[in-house]
Amino acid sequence: MMSFRETANDLTTKKRDGLVKQYEDLQSKLHMSRAENEHLVDMIVEAFPDLGHDVSSCSSSDEHASHSDGNGSPLHAAKRLPPGSPPHMTKRRRRQGRRDDRSRPKPVEPLPRAASGRLALPVVLGRAPDQVEIHALGRVISDPDTYHTARYIWPPGFRSTRVCPSLVPGAPACVYTSEILEGPDMPVFQVTAADMPDAPFRASSSSGVWKLILDRLTEMGVSVKTHASGPQMYGLSHLGVTKAIQELDNAENCAKYIRQKWSDNAPLSSEPESAPGE
Repeated sequence: MMSFRETANDLTTKKRDGLVKQYEDLQSKLHMSRAENEHLVDMIVEAFPDLGHDVSSCSSSDEHASHSDGNGSPLHAAKRLPPGSPPHMTKRRRRQGRRDDRSRPKPVEPLPRAASGRLALPVVLGRAPDQVEIHALGRVISDPDTYHTARYIWPPGFRSTRVCPSLVPGAPACVYTSEILEGPDMPVFQVTAADMPDAPFRASSSSGVWKLILDRLTEMGVSVKTHASGPQMYGLSHLGVTKAIQELDNAENCAKYIRQKWSDNAPLSSEPESAPGE
């Protein structure tokens, strides 16, 4: 028979284990909520590009203290957001605004070209598991302006592939083909799994279409990201791809697009930009 002390210790241990389990469950839910929130913010800013620029210069209505710019220098107090604006978007877009400054030239390793001067496609970029192969850049449509944002140009005909877990139960990883199609008045983003050729996924944004796939994989119990940057999954955030697309015919007529400048005297880099999802 257990003594009073042993019984008390046993109850304390069970209560502690229960609290630990509850804490771990809450942490997991919080992580998922944050990921979903960030994805939603990316979708909002992609749908309304001007909102991202407005929000990046503001702070939330309850932010009164100054903030560091990462180098120890305080930032000036920013304007208050309009009522109803998402406060979490504020800090994220302010950081993004500094990170995405295209007035500063960036070093880049251009995509390889054949002796004729034409791009030598397909070309493999990055390393597994984020390796992507670019097959075609497509063509630029400047009007309507739904085919570009301040940060990206969405050329119909663009096509890339990458390897991800299969959506077919029990099947190994397979190749997914990401494409940008021409719609009636805006681009259509399509991704097709090689083992499900008759069931392509489509959405109005690159992040949105990949979110559909990741959600399906999560429902199947496959361990994948809860959200992903569409431009990164497509390969569009790679600086070499950015340079090649903004040099396509008609790219100069994309009114909203801010052209990235390139540096000629800095070490070359082929790494992708740290990009938000669009």
